[in-house]
Amino acid sequence: MSWPKMSETSSPLPRKILVAVEGSEPSLKESSIKAATYTLWMAAVTGAEVVGVCIVQIPEYIEEGTKAILRAELFSKSKQTLEEIELLAKQQGVRFSSKAAETSGAISSAICNMAEEEGIDLIVLGTRANTSSLTKMMLGSVASGVASNAICPVLVVR
Repeated sequence: MSWPKMSETSSPLPRKILVAVEGSEPSLKESSIKAATYTLWMAAVTGAEVVGVCIVQIPEYIEEGTKAILRAELFSKSKQTLEEIELLAKQQGVRFSSKAAETSGAISSAICNMAEEEGIDLIVLGTRANTSSLTKMMLGSVASGVASNAICPVLVVR
């Protein structure tokens, strides 16, 4: 793969940044807010637009009634996290939009697909530094999956 050719009108700085956030668990939400804060700072400096994304994973194999309860709870928490980030964006004068989406597959694939659909120049996501081995493996799989499959650069904030 080669770097794109730069023209006089293009910039190596991102014009549209996707920040992938998580709101269901307090420590994940904390890392998401940290990633979003960094993203908004970068957008304020560069003039980039920010798209906040929260992917809700609902397994196919659970009963429909349970899915509905899980879906309602996770989307509510996602909405709350995205609203907090929107408030921060307004305070910094950053153009911000948000989307919550559902997948039964890999969260990393959903993030990469959304980035491609939205014409994203940079994906930012957070991760926790101090976690158990199992949690590291699970969190690392999302960051690793995004980094491995994204069509644009990826920044992981710790």
